[in-house]
Amino acid sequence: MRIDFRFLAVAGAMVALLGLGPMAACTTDDDDTPGTGGANGGASTSPGGSGGAAGTGSGGSTAPTSSAVCAKPIPLDVAKPGIADFDGWDGATSLATWSFALGGDSSTGIYAGPFAYGDRSNGLPETFAMVPGYSSSKYALGIADTLAEEYGGGMGLWLSECLDANKFTGMQFWVRGNAPTGKAKFSICMKETTAATPSKAGNKTGTCPGTDTGDAPTCVHPSHEFDVTDTWAQIQIPWAGFTGGKADTSSVTADGRNIWQVQFDIGLTWVQDGTGAWVPVPGAYELDVDSLTFY
Repeated sequence: MRIDFRFLAVAGAMVALLGLGPMAACTTDDDDTPGTGGANGGASTSPGGSGGAAGTGSGGSTAPTSSAVCAKPIPLDVAKPGIADFDGWDGATSLATWSFALGGDSSTGIYAGPFAYGDRSNGLPETFAMVPGYSSSKYALGIADTLAEEYGGGMGLWLSECLDANKFTGMQFWVRGNAPTGKAKFSICMKETTAATPSKAGNKTGTCPGTDTGDAPTCVHPSHEFDVTDTWAQIQIPWAGFTGGKADTSSVTADGRNIWQVQFDIGLTWVQDGTGAWVPVPGAYELDVDSLTFY
């Protein structure tokens, strides 16, 4: 059974997270349209790339004070590839307050927690919940909407520390669902592709001298588009499999360094109306993700 929630906040009892607050989603513009190549949104079938409007926050939470990302990246041990399998959820704690040790290993001192966004009037998807996981896994993280009308939705994980995962080959996860376009997108937020001047109050600051807003943002995170079906499938993405990001006029290659957040976007199909403008086709979507790890 899905368990809905309406607001996200970092668990106050976690000493390691005090003062951090939930991190803003690395998609920060809800005005991009696929036809013009908005680079930070959900997958789309319209020309101009896999743009699509994107969520603007982390599950309706209050934005934290702006702060720089990746001041001190934490190198990860190749013997500890885990990120999240979601089975540590107790079945009762609201996702609004749930956080967990990265990979279930508290010795790292790194914590993570879920967030979501969508095009409902409250900035959320219709449903954000724990759902049955893949195979023997008890839980997976899921979003769903019976009628998205603006752009779709997304979800992800905030991280309490910036990660240096360069010793790994890439990232992998299990996924199932229903996508209007048949595809969804996975993005990694990097210091180099995060705007140095936040477009919204509370957003994290990176080193990209450009902008993450408008129809042609110049701060664009590396991403990978993948197929979505109603059958569980494992998606494995080597660093070279990510579409390169942008830092204004410079290209940014994903290599596992300077990752401060990860997210999934699922978008609507866009078509041209009688005037030639691109408009979204309202529709339903569902996306469940399990066993996210480095490899």
